Amino acid sequence: MNKILVVDGITKEYPGRTAVSNISFEVLKGSIHGFLGPNGAGKSTTMRMIAGLMPPTSGSMTLFGETIHPEKLALKNMIGLLPENAPLYLDMPVEKYLTLVARLHKVKNVRDKVDKVMSDLNLLEVRKRLIGNLSKGYKQRVGLAQAIVYDAPFLILDEPTNGLDPQSVVELREFIKNLAQDKTILFSTHVLPEVEQLCDQITIIHQGKIRASGDLKEIHRKFRQGLVLKVGVRADETLPDLSELGKYEITHEHIVGQEKQYDLVFEADLDCRTEIGKLVLSRGLHLLTLQVESPELEDIFLHMTELKK
Repeated sequence: MNKILVVDGITKEYPGRTAVSNISFEVLKGSIHGFLGPNGAGKSTTMRMIAGLMPPTSGSMTLFGETIHPEKLALKNMIGLLPENAPLYLDMPVEKYLTLVARLHKVKNVRDKVDKVMSDLNLLEVRKRLIGNLSKGYKQRVGLAQAIVYDAPFLILDEPTNGLDPQSVVELREFIKNLAQDKTILFSTHVLPEVEQLCDQITIIHQGKIRASGDLKEIHRKFRQGLVLKVGVRADETLPDLSELGKYEITHEHIVGQEKQYDLVFEADLDCRTEIGKLVLSRGLHLLTLQVESPELEDIFLHMTELKK
């Protein structure tokens, strides 16, 4: 796949602090790339630089092979941006606002395009209403509509489902999937299950530095680093030493009701549940749980943003 966006060693410094420090990652053509990080991690700063709203202190970025710079207006036309707080004209009706955006970007067949976008995002019933009088969810839809009305091939969506009800979230998720058929999307959200369902690539940023970036399945595999097992015994019992089965570590231990559960990470990718079961039972313990675990994205995210300080 072609590299649509290449971020190469960019840093953004402000007086007294560094918001982003020497970060690099790539976004591939046709992908929905999840951009993840806790509040204050540097996500919004990075997205603003990619959108050409401000320059980095150092480093470089290219989009479609061209260097990104705030003065390159033609390149900005190729980016559809939905920032975290969309800068909407609150005293304009929805239809007139989207028409204005389309005309500013020299869209052909403005009326048809605006009507289609409003239909796709269920905005037709509020087309004549002032944006300032809309609910938060509808304002979010208008923000997304202005990002796609001029058919930019690269979209930056910062928390696109923020403020939407559950049904609207499902609808918008499907809409974003369909957008990816002919667009490339950089997608930021705090809702990790959304990332699992939508994204094929992710980048995790924490404290202004990249913690992981690449194919989501590959990151899962690297994080797992072998067989992960959940083993449960009675709450008043202790798991015996299993080192004769291979090198491992206990990554998590907690009580669930009357059960003490252990998450084990084995270095060798070997399914040794049978051996573990025999060993635990031979010690006279009660084996209540024994199953293979795949790490959730939440586990990876917490590991990258809490353990790797």
